[in-house]
Amino acid sequence: MKSPAFAPHTPEPTAAEFNRRGLFVGGSPKSGTTLLLALLDGHPELVVLPEETHFLEHRRKDRARGDATARLHRMLAHPAMQMLQPQKCAPPREALGHDARDYLDFDYSQFVQRAEHFARQPGMNDSLLLSETIRAYAITMGYPWQDCVRWVEKTPSNVACSDELFRLFPEARLIQMVRDPRAVYASRRRRLTLRYGSHTKAHRLVREWNQCSRQIARHQTDPQRYLLVRYEDLVRRSQPVLEQICAFAGIRFHSSLLQPTRGGRPWQGNSTFYEAFAGIDAHPVDHWQQDLTPDEIWWIELHCRAGMALAGYELFTDADFSFPRWAKRLPGESWMGYLRARRGSLSQRAGLLTDCRYDVPTPPAFAQRKLQADPAATEAG
Repeated sequence: MKSPAFAPHTPEPTAAEFNRRGLFVGGSPKSGTTLLLALLDGHPELVVLPEETHFLEHRRKDRARGDATARLHRMLAHPAMQMLQPQKCAPPREALGHDARDYLDFDYSQFVQRAEHFARQPGMNDSLLLSETIRAYAITMGYPWQDCVRWVEKTPSNVACSDELFRLFPEARLIQMVRDPRAVYASRRRRLTLRYGSHTKAHRLVREWNQCSRQIARHQTDPQRYLLVRYEDLVRRSQPVLEQICAFAGIRFHSSLLQPTRGGRPWQGNSTFYEAFAGIDAHPVDHWQQDLTPDEIWWIELHCRAGMALAGYELFTDADFSFPRWAKRLPGESWMGYLRARRGSLSQRAGLLTDCRYDVPTPPAFAQRKLQADPAATEAG
């Protein structure tokens, strides 16, 4: 349970006021988004939803499936949100790790009833549907949501859906976690081969990393709404980075930020190497150097070098195309995966994959705000 909030009690905010307090976290899978969420979880000025909603990525599809209550049920039916039901277990596919949840004391039925009540209110829209679901969670948990500075939702795809995010939540703030793509690849490849004995995603993994990292250039020009955090910096220089995050979110630094929790309970991590920790741990940062072969490192750098330059990661190879290396099957790669990966690689080199292109225009919302802030530019236009 959280400690009392710093802020004195204020009149209860309206749903619209609460809606404007969004703080979103996103990034490619295995980039440290869950760790950051766990560090924010215990802060007394935040309301943190401990499970992913995948709200933005499914929004357009769900809009065609009934009213707000029906869309709420679709969101609650996602496997991640189902973890909120009173149980103590690990997520599917993670049973060997330490990423266990304990919601035995959470009144899930009361949470659903409150969320349904909010969803039926007049004027309900997609933006309010998400924030009111989080408010229902806060009330059920007994958190002083009236005084919270920000509510927090973490789903990796929030970054790739950032245009939709800022259309629905124009006053929201977005933290993008980024991690060395070689570490991301090593972590995810290891997990796949442990489960299946081989993998089919040698290009899919780098494509998903590019899908997020390509957003850096377009959003870093808007520091009021966007903050880039490198996983390596978070675990190696935890307090300075967390202080920067606090300044961005408009909250005070608090000692709880150094102790990861989930739903108010201690959390031991979701390491691919199935290692538990009691606090922030920098040990996994360099795992990839022992886990990847030179050919795998070259493959990743060949496809991710533009994003690596944006995020400040140095190359270990020349990252230049070499047909003999490109044609060689990578460790753990199935033959079907080999064919898929080479097809994806050729599509990326031909510029056919939008997810891997870095010529991303500035978001319209930022361009509009920039003109409003500069009357001379408006007149010149």
